[in-house]
Amino acid sequence: MIVLPGFLIAILTFPGIIVHEAAHRFFCDIARVPVYEVCYFRINGPQGYVIHGPTDRLGAHFLISIGPLIVNSLLCAVLCFVPLVAFKLDVSQTPAVFIFLLWLGVSIGMHAFPSTQDVQSFSAAVKRGSGRSPLLLIAKLFQIVVVVANALRVIWFDLIYAVALAHVPLLLLAGTVQ
Repeated sequence: MIVLPGFLIAILTFPGIIVHEAAHRFFCDIARVPVYEVCYFRINGPQGYVIHGPTDRLGAHFLISIGPLIVNSLLCAVLCFVPLVAFKLDVSQTPAVFIFLLWLGVSIGMHAFPSTQDVQSFSAAVKRGSGRSPLLLIAKLFQIVVVVANALRVIWFDLIYAVALAHVPLLLLAGTVQ
């Protein structure tokens, strides 16, 4: 197994970190939660962060936490689609821009899952939640999935997720063409 220091992975996949934080910011704006500070990328310390105001709405907190999963996953699939189609069609001379788009898409996809800090913040919101809201059950399941996904990063789960996700549009297209 290849072991790379975190700062090197951050440098190689910096677009994913930027999009991850932008997604948090975007969903804060949608949920009308004030944002106090944003750092889209840095090498030392947390690679990026969004400091936002409190919200007592579990739905708003859920959206803010899941934002990168939605945005990064969609961008990964869209950016990788055309280059992967070209590779599947065995285009003789692959344009360099396709290699760039694959790198960009995969680096964005690798940062789709919420970070450990995102999970901790969301977990605190779930614990504060009360009642029998269906969202509370979904939130607890989401929390478990994200904790497991973050734990699996040691075996490159984030890269596996991004590469698999990049192929989803092709698989969907192949299923409709038959």
